[in-house]
Amino acid sequence: MQSSDKPYRPIRQRDISVPDRRIKRSDNFIFLLCLIIAAFFWLLIKLSGTYTVSYNYKIKYTNVPSEKRLTKIIDTTLNISFSARGYDILKLNITEDMDVMTIDLKDYEVRKSNNNTYYIQTGLIREELASYINVNESDVTLSKNSLHFILSDLHVKDVAVKTREKIGFKDPFDLYEKERVEPAKVSVYGPSSVLDTLQYIYTEVIKLASVDKDQIIKTRLYNPLPELINLEPDEVLVKLRIERFTESFVETEIDISGVPKKIRTFPSAIRINFKVAQKDFSNIKASQFRVVPETDNIDLNEVKRLHLKLIEKPDFIRDEWIVPADVEFLIIKK
Repeated sequence: MQSSDKPYRPIRQRDISVPDRRIKRSDNFIFLLCLIIAAFFWLLIKLSGTYTVSYNYKIKYTNVPSEKRLTKIIDTTLNISFSARGYDILKLNITEDMDVMTIDLKDYEVRKSNNNTYYIQTGLIREELASYINVNESDVTLSKNSLHFILSDLHVKDVAVKTREKIGFKDPFDLYEKERVEPAKVSVYGPSSVLDTLQYIYTEVIKLASVDKDQIIKTRLYNPLPELINLEPDEVLVKLRIERFTESFVETEIDISGVPKKIRTFPSAIRINFKVAQKDFSNIKASQFRVVPETDNIDLNEVKRLHLKLIEKPDFIRDEWIVPADVEFLIIKK
């Protein structure tokens, strides 16, 4: 008998145990899936039922009339009870703050009770809540029919608006004229002691980059004392007119007619460099410029040079400078 060339290889234990572990993992997965499905259907059954719940809200107000200041909330809480399906109660708890009720006074008729005491009816709250959770209004119970608070009268002052800007222009564009604010003034309500010291109301900082065309920007006003003053309106429009600019110059004689002594300057004519919008370029004339030497509080016998000053120019130029800025002179004796 001949022996086989192949060596004997016993079956290893791990080779026969792998299928067993796979079966166990599969059983565990099926069990977990069944458990999840059962829990899901149990939750659906529970949520389809009707439950009675009660919530106690802390009251908060927004959009108080500009001419008033909310100084005290008399009815600080409101309890609401209702019966609804679990689905709707769950939706309410997920989407709404169940601790604080924010009431926008713009949506309510604010009525005066006496002196500075005002109130609103809670019927609209019942109506909106009933619609949201799909129940009849009669199924919603509120602990109070009205909510009371104290509003104090404020003084008013019209204050000019100033802009705050950080604007970068695309070369060669620039602001053509001073920005326009609409409205230019706003009503500020507050204590007279504060209003007396208030000169301007500023906008929030306007940030723009690479500007090359006209802009109309809606921006909020910055309230420096939100606990003491109200702004009406609290937003303005800022209009920016943008034009393409170019550099140019004119040459003109120095006007020495106002110098107390007869002098001659060297040179007698200078150049004025400036920037101008291309639309205004053709309107530039040398006669629109007037340059004079500065001689106030100067003894002409003790100086050799005079500084030049531009005292007349067109309104539509900017960034102007004189070349040369100083000139030598001689006093001409009669």
